Amino acid sequence: MERPVLTVRDASVGFERDSPLLIDVNLDLHPGEIIGVIGRSGIGKSTLLRTVAGLIAPISGKITAPTGRGEIGYIPQRLGLINYQTVGYNVMMGALPRAPLWQTLFSLPGIELRESARDAIDSVGLSDKVLDSISQLSGGQQQRVAIARSMVQQPTLLLADECLGELDSETAKEIIELIQKLAKEDNIAIMIVDHNPVRVATFCDRVLHVKGTRIEEVDV
Repeated sequence: MERPVLTVRDASVGFERDSPLLIDVNLDLHPGEIIGVIGRSGIGKSTLLRTVAGLIAPISGKITAPTGRGEIGYIPQRLGLINYQTVGYNVMMGALPRAPLWQTLFSLPGIELRESARDAIDSVGLSDKVLDSISQLSGGQQQRVAIARSMVQQPTLLLADECLGELDSETAKEIIELIQKLAKEDNIAIMIVDHNPVRVATFCDRVLHVKGTRIEEVDV
């Protein structure tokens, strides 16, 4: 088996040292593997994802994740898209972490990165929406844009927070197929938070259930 993309050892996660949301977190995530994280609202699932993404420091323990520019793709619950900008612009912003510093400073992806953005947009079925603003899109289309934006980074680790939450069943199925494609064809390690344990069990290789302050792996 390949070396893990992500390792978490004896980590405590949260905002206050005296009252962590999660304790004794231990996990490995390998290339091409999809891990689902389930549990009730407000229990710490999103905080775990943000900690792995490097947005929050762990209270204790050790998290070893990719450190290169653009190697971690993160799709927050609210997607982080710029509503008044086009699909093409939003996806190209995902290319900037791979661009030379001067391009990043001036938000000017080069020809190669623009082509990568077009390829990513095509792969999520939105080639006819390149010039549409995000505000014109459906919820499922916006999720596709967020995935394309992450794809163009060429991450080794993708973190998705409730990216299926408000979608109808058919659209959710399409997004799941995209996620599986990223894992199996592009060998990306994926951790996805979802509130639906039945749905997670249908497409994740492993499922972690947050109970109280601890995480337990459950059979799928």
